[in-house]
Amino acid sequence: MRTPAPSTWRKLINERFDDYDYIYDLGELEVKMSGCMNACGHHHVGHIGILGVDKSGEEWYQITIGGAAGADASLGSVIGPSVAKTDVPETIARLLEVYVEQRRPDERFPRYGAPSRRQTLQGESVCRAGCCVTG
Repeated sequence: MRTPAPSTWRKLINERFDDYDYIYDLGELEVKMSGCMNACGHHHVGHIGILGVDKSGEEWYQITIGGAAGADASLGSVIGPSVAKTDVPETIARLLEVYVEQRRPDERFPRYGAPSRRQTLQGESVCRAGCCVTG
């Protein structure tokens, strides 16, 4: 499977997340992407992980949350069906919108995406927010 060139991904993500105050207010957030099952990009330990998958020769991406490396290591969990490559930035945006709406005071995404809070983002609230894009 061919993944988009890094410059393409940077452009898509930068276009969607151009408000630096918003990004700053989100706090610590690690987004990791891998283009194949070998996981060279360590998507499984990203606070938000993005894994490229092939669906009938088309590029789709599986989104995970809750991964972490280090002393509190954990593997991320898949939040729903995979999304088309062009929908990845908007899916992440919707995921973060749900987080901002539901987070506790002073809570950061790594704790929100942790196993103890993960269900909030995997359940109906994310699907209602539009993250569950099916193809």
